[in-house]
Amino acid sequence: MKYIFHKSLFVFLLLCFLGSGCISKKKHQEALQALRVTNENVVTDWQNRYNERRAEVSRADQKIRELELNLAERKGENNILVKLRDELQTQIISMESQMNNLGSSSKSVEQNLRSDIKKRDSEILALKQQLASVNVVLDKNKELFNRVSGDISFEMQTSGSDIEVTTRYDQVTLSIPESRLFKKGSSSRITDSGFYLLEKISKVLGRYPQMLFQVTGHTDNTPANEKRYKDNWNFSALQAATVVRALVEDYDMNSSQLTASGKGEYEPRTSNATSEGKAMNRRIEIIVYKPVEDMMKEVKGVTGGF
Repeated sequence: MKYIFHKSLFVFLLLCFLGSGCISKKKHQEALQALRVTNENVVTDWQNRYNERRAEVSRADQKIRELELNLAERKGENNILVKLRDELQTQIISMESQMNNLGSSSKSVEQNLRSDIKKRDSEILALKQQLASVNVVLDKNKELFNRVSGDISFEMQTSGSDIEVTTRYDQVTLSIPESRLFKKGSSSRITDSGFYLLEKISKVLGRYPQMLFQVTGHTDNTPANEKRYKDNWNFSALQAATVVRALVEDYDMNSSQLTASGKGEYEPRTSNATSEGKAMNRRIEIIVYKPVEDMMKEVKGVTGGF
């Protein structure tokens, strides 16, 4: 505005000067031309300034709109965050409630678990005590069977290496080849050496009235003479019965301790492919064992029953 005022004053003075007639017409026209140029410059300068101000205002408006848009976006983001915060807060409250309930429940579960563990520990201790008692009985019987086995082995040590004694924790098995007891092919005729063996055996077995003795006959796979015997089962059972009868009638053993059975060819010791193998399979076994009910009584006696 100050600039425009100066320019107007200049024009006024110029008009006054021209009006005083102090200059020629040519000078006057030149002055007018100069005045027009000056005015045009003034107007152009003002127009440029005006355009600049409008551009500045336009940029300012654009900036304001951008700021308003960003603010709106920020408000939207803030609303989302607030909603998310509220949801998380709700979840936290719910989880804290569940944890409190779980804590109460877990205390009850823990108490029950401790009670169960204590009960189980008591049961385990009782079972361990029973097991220890059972082991005492088993060790006692094992010692007994070892003694029986030792007595039989000692009595048979001069009778030949083909007589075998096998010991397990619950039985002793004395295996005698058929040829050491019976005449060839016979189920009822015992040889003199066979009677001698049975006498020695009866002396040992008679020391153990608490034991039972099962006499079992075995054959090879050669078919039995069908005219005299139905099959190998029948033949082997007859041989076992002959041995039992001899032990009872000739050597006064208790018949209630003895049983006879036949397995025929169905429990071979080895292959029947050779004559040696067949000879090993033809045998009489005397199994020494203790009645199961007696062993159970012993166990119950030391454990007080199950």
